[in-house]
Amino acid sequence: MPRPIWPDAIQRAFFDAWIENANMPDEEREKRIDTFEHRWGGLDTDAFKQALQEGYEAERLCALFALGYLAPAAVEELLVPFLHSPVRKERWASAITLGEHKDERAFTPLQNLLVEKMGYHPPPADENLMNIVFKAMRQARERFGSLTGWERLVDPTLVKVWHAQEAYDVEYTWHMIHRITITNVLGAWGDSRAIQALRQALQKCWEIEQLPPVQGGVSGGSLETWHHLEDDLAYALGQLAAWHALDGLGLPPTRFKLARLYLVFGSLGVNLQHMYDGNITLLINIGTIDPNRVTNVLREQFGLDEYVARANLKVFQQWYQERDEKPK
Repeated sequence: MPRPIWPDAIQRAFFDAWIENANMPDEEREKRIDTFEHRWGGLDTDAFKQALQEGYEAERLCALFALGYLAPAAVEELLVPFLHSPVRKERWASAITLGEHKDERAFTPLQNLLVEKMGYHPPPADENLMNIVFKAMRQARERFGSLTGWERLVDPTLVKVWHAQEAYDVEYTWHMIHRITITNVLGAWGDSRAIQALRQALQKCWEIEQLPPVQGGVSGGSLETWHHLEDDLAYALGQLAAWHALDGLGLPPTRFKLARLYLVFGSLGVNLQHMYDGNITLLINIGTIDPNRVTNVLREQFGLDEYVARANLKVFQQWYQERDEKPK
């Protein structure tokens, strides 16, 4: 059976609503969308309007994103009340979708959401608990043919702890990824009033990085997402020509220089989508990054001489990789 082809706005809306399940198999994602479509009689604006008014919380979240992406001008008045929803994700979804279309009513909420409950994810579940759960899952597969029965093989108290950790993981991931979304929205908005909030968020990122893991500091594989946020914050500040926004943040020299280059990229509107592991050589070779333009900004705005400015580009990848490898 051929896979359904949905409009990009629909796929994006469901992805943004379920972003904590980014690795969900295609079949499961398609099944969920298909279930929504059958329950609400379609995937058009009217169906999403009905789901927004009558649906469960998860359905309302999908509807908020979909309406914002499908027909923002026609549904703004439906979305605005959700800026004050008691449900946190609904506030974020309405602010993001309205903000993408520069609805002034979302501008201040977006800045507030950017730093709302901003903190690092707690350490992973206790290793002993993980071992117990994974062992039970293996046993469940052998005895029942699937993982779904693992809870019957574990103490109910441990099951409760495990599910609580999983729920926190899901919430944290959703808000962390959409914190990056909000950063991108504010940068693209082009309004200098957002500079203070973006700078405050970057300062908070750096402060959290300095904490030891037991106090909520960053460690392990989550560094990648955290650094992604920091890079996007610096890029957004560049979009707003906030040339001195990095001053006074207490960044060590190489981190300051790395952030400064992201700020320059933002000021030039460089598309960094295809950069991998800090390797900008390909982007330079295909013309996405113009070394001469980058050098000119570094000279004009930061007073670097030509040699030093070009050297910054040459060691960009080294700084990028060292950031994740070296202890802070």
